Amino acid sequence: MWAEPGNGLNMKTLWTDTPYAAQRVAGLFEAGEITAAERDDLAHFIEHGWLVWRAAIEPELIDRFASDIHNHHKYPGKFLITDHRRGLPNRPSGTTPDRYESLFDLYVNFESSRKVCFHPRICRFLSLVFDTKPVACQQLLFQRSNGHRVHQDTSVVAVEDPMLMAATWIALEDVVEGSGELAFYDKSHRLPHYLFNDGSKRMNFAADDQDLYIAELDAACRREGMAYERFLARKGDVFFWTADLVHRSHPRTLPEDTSRLSCVTHYHPTNTTPFWFRHHPNRTRVMAFDDQGFYVSAHYPLDRKQRGMLDVDSVFKG
Repeated sequence: MWAEPGNGLNMKTLWTDTPYAAQRVAGLFEAGEITAAERDDLAHFIEHGWLVWRAAIEPELIDRFASDIHNHHKYPGKFLITDHRRGLPNRPSGTTPDRYESLFDLYVNFESSRKVCFHPRICRFLSLVFDTKPVACQQLLFQRSNGHRVHQDTSVVAVEDPMLMAATWIALEDVVEGSGELAFYDKSHRLPHYLFNDGSKRMNFAADDQDLYIAELDAACRREGMAYERFLARKGDVFFWTADLVHRSHPRTLPEDTSRLSCVTHYHPTNTTPFWFRHHPNRTRVMAFDDQGFYVSAHYPLDRKQRGMLDVDSVFKG
């Protein structure tokens, strides 16, 4: 169900989602705290709920990350992967080369992932949006399109303060039209809050009607005349979006195994925590990276004395 328009439900929000956001951007620029380019980026993010940077990540960083991904089978048990081929739950990685399934939280065991998702430009922008350094709380590596229908991240990537979140989608290769490219509704972050049966913004797949949610979300965007856009990214492009931007994988027209190598990372500021911290107290360790930001993971027993790769936890796999 929809909350009344303008009812913020007393939720904490990013300053970029507040009525005074444009004035604050102007003030930061006038005070010399941000550059003209940062001013323009923030203004676009505030107005549209998303932002694109073309060729933002150096090719050598992308290539190193892609090479690690293609060789993840050399480290069995070190990664959590999907099992879409067999329709089974997520499982630890095996020894067979694979360019089909998705992988989780590669920033734990691959420095190349950390170098990309904590790129200084990305962390600078997120630090401006968050007023703190960013915390990466979930990463999804897609080797092909996941086929997700329209959704808002607040429904599936839960933090204690659901609106205190942003994400990046980074192209690790050129995206081919028809491969299930990322698509979104412009300015859809301004829709009223959608609430599920328990009154929260978190979907319970056992109790909530996912098809109804998808239909109502898509209908609301169309009713409001929000432009539907597809992102035909090229290698190294970065797409930012805020918590409630409505997005999806555009329907695929090419064979389902067509490559669309890309990395999604969800971040929150340091003044909130992932919702799963409540239920998995042994997964609350926060790790720092290169003074750029921090990361947590639901899938690994993080250790500040980590030497080498960690095994995926055998009890909680998400």
